[in-house]
Amino acid sequence: MEGETSSQSELWRGRNLIAGCLLGMMMSVSSIYFYTAGLFLKPLAAEFGWTRGMASLGPLVGILTIGVASPFAGRLVDRFGALRMALLSAAGLAFSFLALGIATEGLVSFLLLTLVLAILGSATTPVSYGRMVVGNFPRRLGLVYGIVYCGPGLAALMFPSLVGRLLGAYGWRGAYMGLAALTLGTIPIITLLLKSQAGREKSDPGATKRNWGLYVDRRFMLLAAIFLLASTGIFGTIVHFVPMLTDRGIAPATAVGLAGLIGFAVIAGRLITGFLLDIVETNLLAAAIFLLSACGVLMLASGSPELILPGTLAMGFTIGSEFDLALFLVGRRFPPSHFSTLFGGIYLAVSIGGGGGPILAGTLYDRAGNYLPWFAVAVTCLLVAFALCLVGRFSVFRDRAIAPSAA
Repeated sequence: MEGETSSQSELWRGRNLIAGCLLGMMMSVSSIYFYTAGLFLKPLAAEFGWTRGMASLGPLVGILTIGVASPFAGRLVDRFGALRMALLSAAGLAFSFLALGIATEGLVSFLLLTLVLAILGSATTPVSYGRMVVGNFPRRLGLVYGIVYCGPGLAALMFPSLVGRLLGAYGWRGAYMGLAALTLGTIPIITLLLKSQAGREKSDPGATKRNWGLYVDRRFMLLAAIFLLASTGIFGTIVHFVPMLTDRGIAPATAVGLAGLIGFAVIAGRLITGFLLDIVETNLLAAAIFLLSACGVLMLASGSPELILPGTLAMGFTIGSEFDLALFLVGRRFPPSHFSTLFGGIYLAVSIGGGGGPILAGTLYDRAGNYLPWFAVAVTCLLVAFALCLVGRFSVFRDRAIAPSAA
């Protein structure tokens, strides 16, 4: 009873921090940009005479750049403080949206401005907001991560319809300016909610010198390998989800409707996994989630109409769980002073898998004329991730954090 009361009081005391980080994650580059980028493809292609593939280079550049920039953003957060970097990065993101609306005059300028957006916005991700959470919720860290990381899910539900209305009323330039105003307008709210965090943060000029060695720590490398494999199998399947179903004779409207259910499964996965992380042995929970994902792929591969819905929900649940697991493991297993640097490395691994998985899936489909080879690759990746979770239970996943001297 006393422990439960302490957990509740911890959540109550940190309510502004939770709300501020939730809002920050909603407005992060990985939310407000990536969930709306697809809506700009057709109007941009129509105005400049681009093919759909040329227009799609923008999101691709953004995904790759944010992945590569994340370790460097993490190092800056560890050195200068999470709140300071998150707010500066949010201002940079707002400026980048404005520049896209004003200065885009062709494909080269569009890609260069997207590159700038990804770099300037790279500290609006969990490398900053996860760092704020990690030291403040010793009892309910998993649940708080689950709540905070619902921000991108809420963004996926809200921003596409908002941008659709802006495009209809003001065109693509006006829509980019609207995103700039929205991003800039939320900065004072985030600042107000997180103002108590500013007094607890201390700059650490030596951080960037001490933590290079953490990237070659065997426990970190195993953790990065797990999430690289898992993201390859998960995102390669999700990106091709609708064509996978329509290839099997399912009506496009039905396939799109099933895809919509993934969003709700993502939010459920984040909340449920966050809750379980505080009470279940982490390595076993991670192994179970990746095994569930492998089963989801097999259900989709079976072609059985009765298994499509549970397979869809299993994949969505796993997407929601993956970042909860990564945030929790880095926060619990490594020194908090190096959280952002290490999570930036994990974010890069996930970005590589998330970008490479869909490309590999498409390549295998082109060669075989169906998705069966991809299903085999995806299941293999997820089962290997499952096995590595169990292998690492006495290293990466154990409760003892690495000693600061190891850095």
